[in-house]
Amino acid sequence: MSQHPQLQTRALADFESCSEYEEEAKRSLSESSWGYIAGGESDTIQRNLDAFKSFALRPRILRDVSHISVDCRIFGKRCATPIYLSSLAKGGLVSSGGEATFVRAAARCGTRFIVPSISSVPLRDVWAASESCDLAFQFYLLGDEASSIERLQEAISLGASAIVVTVDANAPRKGALFRATAGATGVFPSPRLSWSRLAELKAMLPRGMPMYLKGVQTAEDALEAVALDVAGIIVSNHGGRACADSMAALHCLEDVASALRAAGVLGKIELYFDSGVRSGRDALKALCLGATAVGIGRPYYWAAACHGEDGIVALLQMLTSELQHAMAQIGASTLHVLSPDSLCRVVPAPSRL
Repeated sequence: MSQHPQLQTRALADFESCSEYEEEAKRSLSESSWGYIAGGESDTIQRNLDAFKSFALRPRILRDVSHISVDCRIFGKRCATPIYLSSLAKGGLVSSGGEATFVRAAARCGTRFIVPSISSVPLRDVWAASESCDLAFQFYLLGDEASSIERLQEAISLGASAIVVTVDANAPRKGALFRATAGATGVFPSPRLSWSRLAELKAMLPRGMPMYLKGVQTAEDALEAVALDVAGIIVSNHGGRACADSMAALHCLEDVASALRAAGVLGKIELYFDSGVRSGRDALKALCLGATAVGIGRPYYWAAACHGEDGIVALLQMLTSELQHAMAQIGASTLHVLSPDSLCRVVPAPSRL
């Protein structure tokens, strides 16, 4: 079966949840393409999903929620929704237009797309699909550092407005299915990446260009990032693709936000989140814990596999609508009033030893 399915048996208007996009994408994609997208450490993937069930919403009443505003700034740009498209490799598995398709979909919804280092189309084609060229670029420091730096410089020359350095995937994943997939890149970040090397990379960027760290999972590393004076951090465990038996990303967010709050820097350093978001309610819980905005990964690949650019737009609109509805239920008319007080824990989180 083609990796770019043209025959859809289900109308776009019929999709009402991420799980429905997932089911249709699994039916439509080749086994190898599906394996690449779905692959990861199964225990961590499941923990990511289950973590959202460990928090419940606390409804507040008699508040004016006639208008729910969800506009915010993501990586320095004003956006119409706090839900953005995270960077994923091999976009050509789900769309013949690859990452150019994702750029256009994000623009139609007034949000951000992080351009991946390992893209399926040339970077110049990705930027050509953007009217403003105001794109964030995800950077891997690979074993071949020289080629990595060349890729970074190309993105900067094309107009990248922010650099997102992935720091949580410095070892090859195991698993026969992943190794056999057509989409497996076989490319992994350099194991030599360190805080000192990161400082050197930061110094290489043009003056004023913000650097973000994607893959921070502990309070200790979050405070290290603050000391490095990066613009922001993304709490993420690579959607469960990087480290076996690790904490759920949402519980990591709780720890990180608490540490930044205690240090008096939450709000001064930008805080983002991805890994496991499957609904607007999930997004709301991450926002309540302290995230400025949340990224989605696999869900927009599922949507693209089903209905291309229009599928991604419909997915983002669905998630944003769910978020606004959930905000109304807890009496929140803007993102600024969200806080951990809007949540209660219903299942104990794992404790650090």
